[in-house]
Amino acid sequence: MRKRYLLLLLTLFFGLALLAVDRYTLEQAPALSEQQSREPDYYGQGLYNRQYDSTGELQQTFVAERSTHYPQTRMTLFTAPLLMSADEQGQTWQVNALEGTLLDDEQSLRLAGQVEIRPLTPAKPSDDLLIETSRLTYHSRQQMAETDQPVTITSLQTRISATGMTLDIARQRMEFKAQVDTRYVPQ
Repeated sequence: MRKRYLLLLLTLFFGLALLAVDRYTLEQAPALSEQQSREPDYYGQGLYNRQYDSTGELQQTFVAERSTHYPQTRMTLFTAPLLMSADEQGQTWQVNALEGTLLDDEQSLRLAGQVEIRPLTPAKPSDDLLIETSRLTYHSRQQMAETDQPVTITSLQTRISATGMTLDIARQRMEFKAQVDTRYVPQ
């Protein structure tokens, strides 16, 4: 009978000792540093993504040199993003920037740094234009681009500057928000 009590006491003692060791090691383990908690959980290079409409026609293509996902902010950062989207007439438009961000729960790509929009292969020289701004939000489902930053549009004979713009790529419709200045030089 005494052996059972002794065995029970030894088991209890070792159990308490293990709990104490476990608690001690948890206290000694360093917490994640702020830098470690901001590290990416995955990244990729040479990203290439195609999106098709319900009839199987290519609607959009997205290319980026690099993508990095940060789980703490639930955001993906793209380096040198390039987006190609077709309008209703079959013309392909190109949108590119130095970097882009996409939040996990959104379908809007935020572009920053030397953002440019242009037709990929204009039908005639007068159709060739360049839209430039510093920041732009592109809504992929609606094929809409918008900014509240200064915008410059240049073509062969026209130069337009404005503050803020909404561009419906699918319908080729552009709307300026404020301070529009247009210069047209006939040839």
